[in-house]
Amino acid sequence: MLKNIRLHLEKDEEKQKLLEKKLASTIIEMQHKNINSFARNIPSLVTYIKSASLQNHSIFCNKFGEFNIVDYGIGRTLYGFHPKQEVLQQLALFKQHATYISFSAATSPLSQTIESSEFDKLDITQTNSFKTRQSFSELSEEVDCMVVLGCGLGFHILQLLQSCKIKNLIIYEPEPQYFQCSVLVMDWNEIFSLAKSQGTQIFIQLEKDGRDLTNNISELREHVDISGFYLYQHYNHPVFDSLHKELTEKSWQEVTQHGISFSMQPDYNHYLPTWTPPVDLNKVKKVDLTSQRYTNNLAALKKYYPNIFKEFEHYQPKIWLPVENSQGEINLIKKDSLTPWYSEHPLQDCIFNYDNFSEQPHKDGLVLGYTGTKLAHYLHYQFVKETEALLIETEEEISELPDKIASIILFGLGAGYQLETLLQRHSVEMLFLCEPNTDFFYASLFAIDWETIFSIVEESNARIYLNIGDDGTNLFRDLLNQFHSIGPYILNDTYFYQSYYNASLNTAIAQLREQLQVVISMGEYFDHAFYGIEHTKEGMRRNYPILTHKPANKLSYDSKEVPIFIIGNGPSLDSSVDEIKEWQDKAIIVSCGTALQALHRHKITPDFHAEIEQNRSTFDWATLVGDVEFLKNITLISCNGIHPDTSNLYKDTLIAFKEGESSTVSAQRVLGNKKFSSLQHAFPTVSNFVCDLFSNLGFSNLYLLGVDLGFINVKHHHSLSSGYYQDDGEEITDYTTNNNTSLVVPGNFRSVVNTKHEFKVSRQIIEQVIYKKPKQQNFYNCSDGAKIEGAIPLRVDNILIVSTESQKQAALLEVKTRSFSNAQISDFIENYEKTYSHKNLMNELGAIEKLNSAELRNKEDVKYIINKQKEMLFASYQSGKSLLFYYLYGTTNYVNAVFTKFMSIQTDQDNVHEACTEIKNKWLTTIGKLKSKLSEDYDRDFDSTSYSILKREMMTFKANYRGENLVVVSDSSDFNLCLLYLLKNAYPWVKNTQIITPDEIDEIQEQPAYCIYNLKESINYAPLIGTKSTIIVNEKINNELKTEQNITQLIVPHFSGNSVFQGVRFVVTLAVRSAFNAHNCSFILPKFWTSEPAIFDQTKIDIPCNEYISFAHTLYICAFPLDNAQQLGNFSAGGSRGRRVLSQLRLNDLVFKTVSQEQLDELIEKDNQTLSLILQDNG
Repeated sequence: MLKNIRLHLEKDEEKQKLLEKKLASTIIEMQHKNINSFARNIPSLVTYIKSASLQNHSIFCNKFGEFNIVDYGIGRTLYGFHPKQEVLQQLALFKQHATYISFSAATSPLSQTIESSEFDKLDITQTNSFKTRQSFSELSEEVDCMVVLGCGLGFHILQLLQSCKIKNLIIYEPEPQYFQCSVLVMDWNEIFSLAKSQGTQIFIQLEKDGRDLTNNISELREHVDISGFYLYQHYNHPVFDSLHKELTEKSWQEVTQHGISFSMQPDYNHYLPTWTPPVDLNKVKKVDLTSQRYTNNLAALKKYYPNIFKEFEHYQPKIWLPVENSQGEINLIKKDSLTPWYSEHPLQDCIFNYDNFSEQPHKDGLVLGYTGTKLAHYLHYQFVKETEALLIETEEEISELPDKIASIILFGLGAGYQLETLLQRHSVEMLFLCEPNTDFFYASLFAIDWETIFSIVEESNARIYLNIGDDGTNLFRDLLNQFHSIGPYILNDTYFYQSYYNASLNTAIAQLREQLQVVISMGEYFDHAFYGIEHTKEGMRRNYPILTHKPANKLSYDSKEVPIFIIGNGPSLDSSVDEIKEWQDKAIIVSCGTALQALHRHKITPDFHAEIEQNRSTFDWATLVGDVEFLKNITLISCNGIHPDTSNLYKDTLIAFKEGESSTVSAQRVLGNKKFSSLQHAFPTVSNFVCDLFSNLGFSNLYLLGVDLGFINVKHHHSLSSGYYQDDGEEITDYTTNNNTSLVVPGNFRSVVNTKHEFKVSRQIIEQVIYKKPKQQNFYNCSDGAKIEGAIPLRVDNILIVSTESQKQAALLEVKTRSFSNAQISDFIENYEKTYSHKNLMNELGAIEKLNSAELRNKEDVKYIINKQKEMLFASYQSGKSLLFYYLYGTTNYVNAVFTKFMSIQTDQDNVHEACTEIKNKWLTTIGKLKSKLSEDYDRDFDSTSYSILKREMMTFKANYRGENLVVVSDSSDFNLCLLYLLKNAYPWVKNTQIITPDEIDEIQEQPAYCIYNLKESINYAPLIGTKSTIIVNEKINNELKTEQNITQLIVPHFSGNSVFQGVRFVVTLAVRSAFNAHNCSFILPKFWTSEPAIFDQTKIDIPCNEYISFAHTLYICAFPLDNAQQLGNFSAGGSRGRRVLSQLRLNDLVFKTVSQEQLDELIEKDNQTLSLILQDNG
């Protein structure tokens, strides 16, 4: 148990260095000596010794000056504090009852022991394993053959040779690094010398685990007459354990005839550390069911945890038996192998373990930052960015466990002595205790005083949550429910104490810790909730059919037999195209996200296209396919928050509610929960949504193609036919720069593949869907990516479809008309608005604003805000008359998590107070923006997130251009030449352009579609107006200009110096793009590249916000009069949506990007060079 390397090293680093230095020369000397010895005795092993290629194991000197082995990959030692002493004790116990395997015995050692039908199941001495061990005699002085399972450091090898005369010694060591370590510290020359003097033949089977034992023994018997062999197991190993079990439970004849059954991946309840300290079982006794402690603990369980009491009232240990030593301490003994969990001193073991944790306690904390860029404009992430710097500045130093602990997760109870020590030394407000092994919890009922623990918790108004017997499958969900009830922000001040190591639970524990860390950052926040609700309401207005309750019941058997091809955009999609084409008439093809572009390139039209992102980038990705007719032949399936603009691109739209989202919960409170289904596993990728949806629809056979969730080559991370790559196969952006692709997971058709965290989570969620699927449903993983547990690996060329084309068409019709319905939603909007009062919402927001307006004087004030904000949100939720909880739950949890982080810092209180005040003020500013966002003055405020927007706009301009004329009125030759250059290179499809002076306006016979004015003198009247748009370039706002229809002033202020990128080409680019976008707003204000953002200060721009509403686009900001109906649509001719600006426009809103002066100078230089070439070519 005490294997953490920190426990074995001197706390004083200098003392530890002296210990290591003192013994370093011994190691070098011993290695040279052993090389010579092996060269004379077993030369075939010399290469192992000389190479000493230790990969993850190493020899080290502990604080007692003794050698041990450490696996520095996991930071755990092989032996305990005193390796040699422990090995000698193990050997002494072995010699008393030495396991002997006889070749002639007709029965196994086990069968020679008789277990009474009325034996005491709590008495270790009455178990078959104990009786079998006791049946073996003392080790003989003369041994024909000894089989040793494990070399380790080798101390036992010499002792065995000194204890008895062994003729044949066979040593199996599957881990060559253990052997290499032994060569550094053990005198093998002495072993070989003693063996030679006694006539002992030594056979070292390196990198062999003994699974060939029967063959090896048979081969030996051909040359040596032996009647059996002694079996000495040095350490625990899956094969060693299986060998010992099989050889003692079966006769030698049975073993040789039927072979040995190996258990390579034991259940976590069977896990054993590699080395367990020996315990003399003759010195322990069974636990007493009549003891006062046990009976009191059961009574306490009955009072506080009646369900747990019912489970343990008459509990019978399955694998581990509790035993009591002479000091009254409880240990645990594995029934089949008689292996102890603790040493002879369980209480001391647990206290050592606890002290190690308390000196350097671990807090995982919460991942609160946002490193992405796509959603950086969201109000939540703007607030996150503002607070991130404060969090970095005040990183908490690791210190000892405080006297008062707000929250702690204790994973692993064992006998429970650590818990008792924790609660004796500290005051704990919230304790989350997880013990996967029910046998261990049972043992704790004899070991510690649960009655007192529960009483203390009750009297102090603390909380204790028990999770017993869960291997991690449901643990995250259960813990999350607990944390949500008290506020998940407390995780930022929650310690994680894993009191024992269990390799079989490592994955579950690591996954739990990962999931808890991202509870808030991956949760729903204001913007997601806001747009989800807005988009859902719009979907209801449009009567989108919704997935009905129990949709599988509405489909016929024949329809559910039609296979579903779920097409992801993984690399293996490229090698699956032929099979998709082959079966597309008989299988329902479902395109997932960015796979749509790849399918379009291969002329495959899916039946359904799926999206789950509610932001508008899904509109851009689809538009970039460049084929409107293609999209109009496809049905879109998505979650209820799908962007309305995305839906407009497709033939029709079907939606399903996604469980847990604000838009879903708030809508279903209005609709009723029994009318429509909610998908529970529709995240984090679109493939998860599709798997969950079609599993719920009850289809029998689901094929995953291109759903790789991993990559063989990190440069080939998606289909080469998709938008991630250029036509030449080169990446558009370096994927590995923005994604950590270093994670390694088992592969579907190969041993391992790389993946990233999101894909890892995605795979785990799909596995949950498969785990809960109907029995008749099959998932086939045809993707050359990550292995998905429960999905059958199937090569694409082995797919065989028996459904017919007509059967497929019938299934499609049934899905659309039976499993989805828009009945009972016609009055949704009216009922929704009645249910959730906007007035109540604004009043509640005002109350939160007032709460945060108070001065912070101490930590208690901060605690008050944290608790009060939580109470206000839950009160609003309980009332059900406002959307406050849905909008603010996630973002408020973030705020409270940040406050909690600073509250947990033990030092520098002044800085904590200042930081909390600064956070509070930033939160107040954000609340003001939220109030503006939630204003009743603006309806249908949809998301404006984009992907490759400039490319998509150009594609849309070209697609919509019908030969209309562009007239440019200009008195600047430079402007004119740059415009011609731009049109030739970027707008070559514009064939009808006229550039004229003001004097030539009267000569224009036909009214143009687009008109641009660029004149040195400001004009108050535009004689020529474009039918689609008119742009007038000015340096300042001209309030004298007559505001006739379609006139937009492009305001381009001049900045002195070279700290801002500007110039004639910049102006031309903006003028042409804004003209074709046809915003028809009053003003357009460009955004600038700058090296000095201070130039763009907080100065207000002279556009009164009570008269205008502004929208931020990629390259500029558009300002509309409040009474202009055009702004309600907020949709440009290039297909773009602007983001509503929520406050008075200021100069700093006009910063496009901040760069270094060197970068800006390079940009300006390139622009000047291009301008010079343009002017020279036309000079």
